[in-house]
Amino acid sequence: MKKLFLITVLICGFLLQATAQGNLDESLASEFYGKGEFDKAALLYKKLLDNNPANAFYYDNYLSCLLNLKDYKTAEREIKKLIKRNNDITRFQVDLGYIFSLENNEKDMKKVWDDVIQKIPPDEERIGYTANLFASRKANEYVLKTWLQGRKLFQSDVAFTQEIASIYRDKKEYQKMIDEYMNLFDKNPLDFDALKDGLQEEMAVDEPYDIFRKVLLKRIQEHPENINYSEMLSWLFMQHKDFNAAYIQAKAIDKRLKEGGRRLIELAKITTDYQQFDLSAKIYQSIIDEGAGAMYFVPAQRGLLDIRYARVTRTGSYTPEDVAELISSYQTFIDKYGFQRQESWEVILRLAEIKALYANKPTEAEQLLETFVASNAGNKTYIGKAKLALGDYYLMDDNVWEATLRYSQIEKMFKDDPLGHEAKFRNAKLSFYRGDFEWASAQLDVLKGSTSELIANDALQLALVIQENMDDSNERPLQLYADAILHTYRNQFAEAEKKMDSINTLYPGHSLEDELCMLRAEIAMKKRDYAAALKQYEKVYTTYGQDVLADDALYKAAQLQERYLNEPEKAKNLYEKLITEYKGSVYSVDARNRYRMLRGDSLN
Repeated sequence: MKKLFLITVLICGFLLQATAQGNLDESLASEFYGKGEFDKAALLYKKLLDNNPANAFYYDNYLSCLLNLKDYKTAEREIKKLIKRNNDITRFQVDLGYIFSLENNEKDMKKVWDDVIQKIPPDEERIGYTANLFASRKANEYVLKTWLQGRKLFQSDVAFTQEIASIYRDKKEYQKMIDEYMNLFDKNPLDFDALKDGLQEEMAVDEPYDIFRKVLLKRIQEHPENINYSEMLSWLFMQHKDFNAAYIQAKAIDKRLKEGGRRLIELAKITTDYQQFDLSAKIYQSIIDEGAGAMYFVPAQRGLLDIRYARVTRTGSYTPEDVAELISSYQTFIDKYGFQRQESWEVILRLAEIKALYANKPTEAEQLLETFVASNAGNKTYIGKAKLALGDYYLMDDNVWEATLRYSQIEKMFKDDPLGHEAKFRNAKLSFYRGDFEWASAQLDVLKGSTSELIANDALQLALVIQENMDDSNERPLQLYADAILHTYRNQFAEAEKKMDSINTLYPGHSLEDELCMLRAEIAMKKRDYAAALKQYEKVYTTYGQDVLADDALYKAAQLQERYLNEPEKAKNLYEKLITEYKGSVYSVDARNRYRMLRGDSLN
């Protein structure tokens, strides 16, 4: 019994010693490898691999050492030994062929790799595994052969379409890429999304676009009864931003399917977003020309108003006469259709907005919205939006009591809704304007958890401003800043500038500097001095790039370049900067969408 115990102790001691030695060898090997001393690391990894022939980590590092040393003969010899010692030899065969390629031994390389292809089992996971092995060795031709062999094994000419098409895309063999997707589409015509996802990015490029356009035109000619090809061609035109061609195609499909203008309405909305206003108007007018009995007659009339609204609110290229004409057109629409139609509800809100913010007639905006609310014509959401806007315009009109009353009503009506959270935020800002910073801060703390990311972000920003600048001994700079914001909102720009100048003069280098830049930019935007606004935004995201307002400034600068200065390339660069440098920004999703739209690959 003692003898058995002694033997057990000796064995355990030996195993512990071997384990300790193995750990030491691995640690030393890693250290040598990290220093680039591949000859020393190779000796240790060979020892470790001999004791653990199935250890992928030891194998990868040992082979990497030999490749760095260009010791291809040793690598070849070691891999052949492993092929004999293991059951799963695919990985080693791929690496052996790679060694042959490094030795310019193409004959043996092809022999080994062709053998790998021929022995692939009809197993999807195994096919993918083999393709990845070839891909890791940049053997793209054999990656393609792997997927094609998989297709043959499954006896399906649409198996692995995405993978095969992707390889043709990388090789810029666009005709073959398109043939792959079209073959899949012919077999599964309802799977339009797969085709769009596969081709979308390339369709902004002239060569694949031209190839695909010719393919579709030929298919339409050969199969005029197949509406799917026409649908696809319409989508293609949109990807390439060939909006006129898209309109002709959409009009033909709309007429053929008797959709009454639905497709055209959607197209007009997109072209308006791209500021193709003349074409948008042409599309809406084509629906109106069908007569008052047309299904989308009223939405088309609303669409024409939307174009005028976009010209004023999104481009900055408008005159006082444009504003007056828009107000008149909106009023004519409301006089004709009243408050009861759903199309009128948005018109009412926009008419009030134009009167208050662009015609400087907040009292008229208040009267319109009060009438709308009293009519009880809109649904609950639109009534809520109207009351929220009423609060804004009362505040602009220096009627603080009515403003806070409307905000409080919305808070109660939409307690757990983003609209209610927005009202609560505006009430908190009212307290901020009044100098009740502690109460405002308490309300903002609640809003930080809002389900609306934008509201939560706005609440966080204002809360930080208060927290960083609320000094018990001197709250004067913060109050001056709050006054400046309120004056700006009321379009009292001279007064706002005086307040901000006071901060710069009396408190040079104050922590509110970046906030003042943003407010000066807002004033410049309202004055349509876009160069001045851009200068202020640039100052924020360059000088104060690490501060909380940097991403906000970047986003607004990008929008300014895109919408007001008509500089899409500069806008795209700014959106890209925001996406890459401020990944957690609340604007990142919209910035990515705008970036893709400007790049030409976001139309669906």
